[in-house]
Amino acid sequence: MYVKVNLVKEYWSNVFMPTIEEYENGNTPNPDVLCNRHIKFDSLHKKCHRLFGDDNFIVATGHYAQTTFGERVLKENMQLEFEQQLLMSVDKNKDQTFFLHEVALKALLHTYFPVGHLHKTEVKEIAASSEVDFTLERKESMGICFIGKRNFSDFIQDYVPPKKGSFVCYETGRIMGEHSGYYKYTIGQRTGIGGLSDAYAVLHRDVVSGNVYVVHGMDHPALYCQSFITNPARWISGVPDSIKNGESFKCKFRFLHREPLVECEVIPFQDDGRLLVILQEPQRAITVGQNAVFYSGDQCLGGGRIDDLGPSTLECQERGQLNFTTFRKNPDRWRRLVNNYGEKLCPFPKSGLVYNSQATNKC
Repeated sequence: MYVKVNLVKEYWSNVFMPTIEEYENGNTPNPDVLCNRHIKFDSLHKKCHRLFGDDNFIVATGHYAQTTFGERVLKENMQLEFEQQLLMSVDKNKDQTFFLHEVALKALLHTYFPVGHLHKTEVKEIAASSEVDFTLERKESMGICFIGKRNFSDFIQDYVPPKKGSFVCYETGRIMGEHSGYYKYTIGQRTGIGGLSDAYAVLHRDVVSGNVYVVHGMDHPALYCQSFITNPARWISGVPDSIKNGESFKCKFRFLHREPLVECEVIPFQDDGRLLVILQEPQRAITVGQNAVFYSGDQCLGGGRIDDLGPSTLECQERGQLNFTTFRKNPDRWRRLVNNYGEKLCPFPKSGLVYNSQATNKC
C-alpha cells in the first residue's frame, strides 16, 4: 500500500514559523531538531496510527543512528517501560543523534534505523546494486532545508521586518559601519564591514537597537566561554538519577553537529529542569538558541536549548571588570554563580587565549 501524506500545515506551525521568530529575536535555532521532534517523529507517527488504527507500526528512517533495541522493534511490541536508548551510529562522521535528541522515547519504540550500523561507503555500495541506484547522483543536503539554494540573507529578509543598525566595537563602543539587518548575522561570523580590510567577528546582536557588536579578529577571547544555562532539558530515556537527586554529573557535550565532544559538568539549576553547564575547555561562538546535546559514551542522553551565556574568556581574565550588563538576560544571576563556583566557572584563560587589553588590536 502506498499512501502520500501532507504535513505542510504541521511543518509551518512547528518548524518554519518558530525558526523565523527565533531569528527575529536574535537567536540561532536549529530547524532540523524541530523537524525531527515535531514532524518526522511525531506528526508522521500520528498519521501512521490513524492509517493503521493502532500502534502496531514501525517507521524506518535513513538517519545515521542506532537504538539499544535494534531490529527487535521489527519483531516485538515495545513498551514504554522498556529501557530504550538512543545510540550514536557506527559511522561517527555521519552520526545524526545530535538532531534526534528531542525525539520522544515513545517514538523511538516505533522507529527502526537500518543504516545506523553501517558506514556511508557501505550504504552507497548497497544502493549501487539496487533499484534505487539513481539516488547516488543526488547531492547530500546541506544547510537549512527550506532555504534551498537561496542565500540566507536574501531569504530571511523576506520574513523578518528590516531593521538597520550599526556595527559597534564591543570593547570601545566605536561605530564601525552600518548593516541592513542584525538577523542576517550569526555569532562568530566574519562580518566583512565595508571599507575595512581587517577581520571582525560578530559577538552579539541587539534586537532592540538593531546594533551588531563585533570584536577584532576571529579568535578574540570575548568569543569564547565555557558555561551557559539551558532551558528545561529533554531526556530521551528519562531524567538521570543525579538530576533527580539535585546532584551534578559529568558527561560530554556538543552544540554543533560534527563538532568534537567536550567534557562537561551538568548541574541542575532550577526545579523546572533548567541546567547550568560548565565545560572543561572554553568553546568558540556558543550561541543562544542553539542546542546543548549531552552524551555518555555512545549514548545520546538528550539536551536543552541554550538560553544564556556565562562569562567569556576575556571577562574571566579581567576579573575586576566582569561586564554582564551588555547582553546577559540576568547579570545578577551570573554574578552569584561566579561567586558560588569561582575558578570552576570563570578560570584564568589558557595561554593561547591570553589577551592584552592594552594592545592596539581593539576596534
